[in-house]
Amino acid sequence: MEESFYHQPTLTDFTSPKERAGPIPSHIGPYRIETLLSKGGMSLLYLGIHPQTRLALAIKVLSPEFVTHPEMIKRFLNEAKIISLASHPNIVKLYGQGEWEGGLYIAMELIRGVSLRQFIIQQSLSLKRSIDIILQVGYALSHLHSHGVIHGDLKPENILITEDGVVKVIDFGIARLHEEVKKVPTRTEKVIGTPVYMSPEQKEDPSKMTFASDIYALGVIAYELAMGKLSYGVIHLSLLPKGLRKIIEKALAVSPQERYPDAISFITDLSQYLKSGGIERDRPGSDQWKELFETLQSTVQSLSPSSLPTWPGVEMGLAKYRVLGQLGSYYDYFRFPDSYALLLAECHLAGVESSIYVGVLNGLVRALIDPDPRWLTLLIQKVREELPSIHFTFSYLLLRPRMDQLTYYSCGGSTLLNFPQGSETARRLLRQNPVLGEEGPTELLSISDNWNPGDLLVFHNFESSYEDTLINGVQNNRLLSPSSQAEALLKSASTQGGFATQKNPKSIFAIHRIA
Repeated sequence: MEESFYHQPTLTDFTSPKERAGPIPSHIGPYRIETLLSKGGMSLLYLGIHPQTRLALAIKVLSPEFVTHPEMIKRFLNEAKIISLASHPNIVKLYGQGEWEGGLYIAMELIRGVSLRQFIIQQSLSLKRSIDIILQVGYALSHLHSHGVIHGDLKPENILITEDGVVKVIDFGIARLHEEVKKVPTRTEKVIGTPVYMSPEQKEDPSKMTFASDIYALGVIAYELAMGKLSYGVIHLSLLPKGLRKIIEKALAVSPQERYPDAISFITDLSQYLKSGGIERDRPGSDQWKELFETLQSTVQSLSPSSLPTWPGVEMGLAKYRVLGQLGSYYDYFRFPDSYALLLAECHLAGVESSIYVGVLNGLVRALIDPDPRWLTLLIQKVREELPSIHFTFSYLLLRPRMDQLTYYSCGGSTLLNFPQGSETARRLLRQNPVLGEEGPTELLSISDNWNPGDLLVFHNFESSYEDTLINGVQNNRLLSPSSQAEALLKSASTQGGFATQKNPKSIFAIHRIA
């Protein structure tokens, strides 16, 4: 590409002259604000709570520096307009928009996921999984295009993958309606977008941007997924599998007229490639192992519930830290007539085989679980019989609201933190037993404590070295909802040295008892 292209003025000219975001507002529109999630050059993103549904949302506001800037106001309002047109499972959802005393806001779906860029950098995906992701993005584009919307900045950073493997296309800051683009006089707009993913016509003149420009960007992303690395603008189609090469080559044609005429045509060819057996002929033997590993990951994730329980008198938040490739842990919860129970378990082995043993443990737990804690004795016996030499860290929390009491069992697990109402000091609860699977007594020692309305429990599987960090985190975020508290605690712990090198996924529950 010509070096002069990179010297053209772009949207990055709009940068905030101030670094601080100012005080966090208590409300933006009807939404209660919990915390600041991130600060960009042109907007701030807050975590908000919907007043009726209590659903956590992402509240995006225009930075104070730009509330009087006509072009930025226009772009911000346009983003809300574009999202409102798109209601699709693979596109971020709009919940509301409007004005508040600080300017303009957009309330959107809060997506808990990992960007596709992180996926590409951290983990080489199987060819089948890569095509599945490309197809989901294609479905999103097809929906947008059917409503006359050109995304204009499709790139891995703007594609999130949720824990369930669902693709979500985000960031419509420069998206345009096709009819509006055609009305713009040539060469009157600044070049906007990300050069690596911009089509030749978009680089030359934004007014020439069409649906085919999004197809080009999708072609680059498809190339990167198939290669398992970012392209940084350098594409060698000859390195692609033969059948897939023809499809991506057409998506990357220099002339828009030679590209796929629409997303449906692209999806059709890619689906046909997938179903016809072409993928089996193209992929190397190692790709089958990647696919097997992805299946194991998906299976292990399915062992843990996908949503939080709704227990009377209890508000609960959950935050999870998942590094790609981790397999050896799960959590679960149960409701009995007079009590509630939560558990966390981790296999001490690393690698693929840990997923098998976690699955066996999950089956034993579900077969034996009982309101009477003596079921734990049977679990210990069964683990020693069925999984000799396999060890697990295991924590079990039993809550009895009618008795205002909790009981905690720990087999090599972490300390349970209990913050009584009105107190910033935690009661640290731990009565350690041998890790599950080790030889020793079958009767577990437990520790009991009061559990009153207003108390906050922090139930986690972090190492003991993070205990003080969690306590400080609660003291700094006591007024947040349990969901926001859990996220804040995870964030504070994950910034500590060595956290990302832990071999198993980490989970933290913030459990608030209400009257």
